[in-house]
Amino acid sequence: MIRWAAPALVAALCAAAPAQGVQTFRLDSGLDCVLVESHDRPLIRMELVTRWDRAELPAGKEGLAGFLAGVLEAGGAGGYPRAAFNRALDALGMRYAFRARMGSYRWTLVADSRAQETAMELLVDAAVRPSFDGPLVESWRQGQIKRAAGQSLRERATSRFLWRIGAPAAMLPPAAADLDRIEFQDLLDFRQRVIRPEGSTLLLYGDLNLTQAKQLALMHLGIWGPAARAPLKGLPPRAGARPEVEPRLLAEFEAGPGVELWIGAPPPPARDPAAETLLPVLLDRAARASSGPWDLTFTLPAGGRAPLLIQAKAPRTERHALVPGCLAALSSLRRSGFSQEDLACALIQWKAANGALGLHPGTLLRDLGEGRLEPDLARAVDRTTLAAVNQALRAWLEPERLRYLLLGADAPMLQAAEKAGLGPSAILGN
Repeated sequence: MIRWAAPALVAALCAAAPAQGVQTFRLDSGLDCVLVESHDRPLIRMELVTRWDRAELPAGKEGLAGFLAGVLEAGGAGGYPRAAFNRALDALGMRYAFRARMGSYRWTLVADSRAQETAMELLVDAAVRPSFDGPLVESWRQGQIKRAAGQSLRERATSRFLWRIGAPAAMLPPAAADLDRIEFQDLLDFRQRVIRPEGSTLLLYGDLNLTQAKQLALMHLGIWGPAARAPLKGLPPRAGARPEVEPRLLAEFEAGPGVELWIGAPPPPARDPAAETLLPVLLDRAARASSGPWDLTFTLPAGGRAPLLIQAKAPRTERHALVPGCLAALSSLRRSGFSQEDLACALIQWKAANGALGLHPGTLLRDLGEGRLEPDLARAVDRTTLAAVNQALRAWLEPERLRYLLLGADAPMLQAAEKAGLGPSAILGN
């Protein structure tokens, strides 16, 4: 479980947005609260973020997080059914959003600061006092099962791959396979376990002061106590089911105008936060400098909890060069690393982006709520060496940890990939 200490938040936010007033406090329940004052406009942005670890999902019910996210989004809040809750927001001119990622839920509400008490009440209703019943749960379950059954072969392939590498956006197991095993009580137990004050942060940005922020938090969240932490009940494997061996390579043979190779890498065990802060910038620079008959992209979200995703697309006429070419390019990148010039350019780009955080409150609060602003990060990044950055790169691109997905492949491509050492493989078919 990730926790943020109040002094650390102050130091981090002061470094990121020195022109703004930044204050923090913690309720007795363990809820961390952060206020970023900005009196330019009579608006307030409120966000409640709660986090948990994917390992908390019980065996056989790994779809609980996505299932709960679905019913939270479709269900009511406090004493309001969903339709009435939406009408109340519209009547007050408030903007509300709920976002679920594997390991976190986030509720956001933007309102006129003169209606801050009503806004906080509605936000807390949605996050702490959600309402859903059996018919809603069953309706959502059946809808997802039907949607999964109607997925194309490519959608099933990408869903399975993203789930395997632990992508935050992959909230449900492939084909929603375990939804029929999740009971109503499972949802209630999981909600109580993961939506709790000691694992959450309240972020406030806008036209209010520290006294008002404390009053709001205490009035609406002061009685939100720590949740029970009893283990959730998992299920034994289905009768007759064999233990599934995870293939390193998934292949989908549905023909299309082009072919794609996806490569995923989970976060390495040893981490250097300062060096990894620059990796997304450096990898983007490497992609733009790459040569070959394909489009190459690197996706590495800041914060260190999401996997690295590498995607390469090539025309069908160049399909046989895609796998060997990309593997050679990654091997070369891992071996040679970045140059001192690359590091200098990445530092300039990162400082510019970091300095602009305060220009958009949503970005600032998102980065704070996701743990991206750490104490003394700017100074640590300034001191990062080329050797440290290249060591972090090699850890992410360790060949034995990589997983692969071929989209639009054919038999010769699969054979070439297996010959290059990407097996064992599995072919996804209808």
